[in-house]
Amino acid sequence: MINSSLPGVELNNTQVRYARGSGKPGRFLAWVSWGYPALVAAVWIFTVQGGDRWWPATVALYAPRWPVLIPLLALIPAALLSNRLLLIPLLAGGLMAAGPFMGLHLPHYRTAASGDSVVRILTCNINAGGFNRKHFADLLHNSNADIVALQECPRDPGVSLPPGWHSVREGELIIWSRYPLERGTMMQALHPPHAWPRTCLLTCTVQTPEGALTFCTVHLPSPRYGLTEALDRKTILNPSRSGVLEQETLHRQLTAREAARQIASLPGPVVIAGDFNMPADSPLYREAWGGYQNAFSQEGFGYGWTQRTVLRGIPIGLRIDHTLIGAGLGIVLSRVGPDIGSDHLPLITDIKRPSAGKAMSWWSW
Repeated sequence: MINSSLPGVELNNTQVRYARGSGKPGRFLAWVSWGYPALVAAVWIFTVQGGDRWWPATVALYAPRWPVLIPLLALIPAALLSNRLLLIPLLAGGLMAAGPFMGLHLPHYRTAASGDSVVRILTCNINAGGFNRKHFADLLHNSNADIVALQECPRDPGVSLPPGWHSVREGELIIWSRYPLERGTMMQALHPPHAWPRTCLLTCTVQTPEGALTFCTVHLPSPRYGLTEALDRKTILNPSRSGVLEQETLHRQLTAREAARQIASLPGPVVIAGDFNMPADSPLYREAWGGYQNAFSQEGFGYGWTQRTVLRGIPIGLRIDHTLIGAGLGIVLSRVGPDIGSDHLPLITDIKRPSAGKAMSWWSW
């Protein structure tokens, strides 16, 4: 028996080992705690490297990522009671999970220099008319946007353009601008399960005060149908129907490649805004759009989830709407706008062009 510091209380050797976090329970907790950040890293690599390449990883790519934090609900209290040194790996794994794995971004707080021209861009998928028209009209008025890109726009959006604005449209894609517009190219692609092609790319030239700007809006095919087929309420995954998701992923890859190829042939500077239907850390996104600067990735704050959906009863938030810029442009800010009743949230971005005679370089971004 061992005397404790409390009068009248004696502890045996086994109790001392357990109190110090040793013994089998202590060793198991230590293994689990130090293994937690390794598990988060493995899930992260599996998701962002295997997504769009292997169907289970594609499911993980579009699944909620917050469940990786659930083990901390049990592990942190256990570490506090047993061995507080184990909080080090647990907090490291938690920061990794809640930070880069879940897509947390912190802005650089860049500002436009004196003489730079700033253009505000608003993009939103308005869900084929399933939105609140008053809220959308208020957003147009309050956002002070210069260029607006809409996807899934009904024939009559029910919102009047401000006086003097210009518009181009193709299918369900529309571009509004306070500056003169000149229609460019367009591209169509199938959006399964729809039987007929839909417009997935619309380009135009915007005559801003600082010169011509090539503006593109996109609505690329969604993985929703294939994901729904690959999931099962009882077994979670349904391998027998994974072929639908694999075929859909290939179709999305080919469509994104062709859209990127067409945009690459356009004169710069280029801005691309719209519903890409892919997160910025997916292999498909990196392949097709990795050469552009992502506005929210550079100057956004938070997770930037622009799409809210429920898949097999599970609520999911995704950042699949983006504003990208090419060479010769910079990013001032990017933020998610207010709820207008659509299943997507608006994305508002300020881009800057250097004043005449001032070149934009990477260190000035």
